[in-house]
Amino acid sequence: MAARTLGMSEKKIFWRVMMPLALPGVVSGGILAFARGLGEFGATAMIAGNIANKTRTLPLAIYAEVAAGNMDSALIYVLIVTLISFIIVVLTNYFASRERENLR
Repeated sequence: MAARTLGMSEKKIFWRVMMPLALPGVVSGGILAFARGLGEFGATAMIAGNIANKTRTLPLAIYAEVAAGNMDSALIYVLIVTLISFIIVVLTNYFASRERENLR
């Protein structure tokens, strides 16, 4: 590796060379894991259950609040999921556009 022959430390190589190259894949993997986690409602309910403060995920919390008739609490959870998703999409677009600019 050129960075090593030029005297960079392993730590510097990781943070200045390897991590920037791996970042798009790491971010994409995180987004896919997040989306998959939201979609695993049925499997989570069947295997882990819906125990408050132990195995409850946001989709299960939304379901439990709607089933209990607590629409205000369910709306708060929906807004949290929506906000998280929106932030992830905005950040992904920002970093993708920066990456495209760097390639030019």
